[in-house]
Amino acid sequence: MELMDILTAIGIGTLIGIGIIGFYVWYLYQRIRGRVDDMVKQIIQEAEDNMVGLDIEVDKDTYFCYNNEDKQFICQGKTVAEIRQAFQARFPGKTAYLAGGDPRVVEHFKTELLRLGINEPQSKSD
Repeated sequence: MELMDILTAIGIGTLIGIGIIGFYVWYLYQRIRGRVDDMVKQIIQEAEDNMVGLDIEVDKDTYFCYNNEDKQFICQGKTVAEIRQAFQARFPGKTAYLAGGDPRVVEHFKTELLRLGINEPQSKSD
């Protein structure tokens, strides 16, 4: 065998080896990415399942809260604390967020929640 044939065989072998390693790295990346995507989707779905968007209305001195999606009545109260207590009694373990309603009432609720030191998730309309 000549020197050129040996060098050519080494070069071709090296390229094939690099190709195999490259394919394996790409394959591992795709598997890991798929698993991470699935985990993120699961976490998002669990968070959405545990959250209820509230539309808030006021009549005289009573606040009325409705489900943002189906407009079903959720709870009522005269203060933010009463609303939180009534919501937790009806939906233990779930979290409410301010999704809409009378803008002045929503701003009042946000201010009261901050005053009480409660971190309320941002509304979807923000």
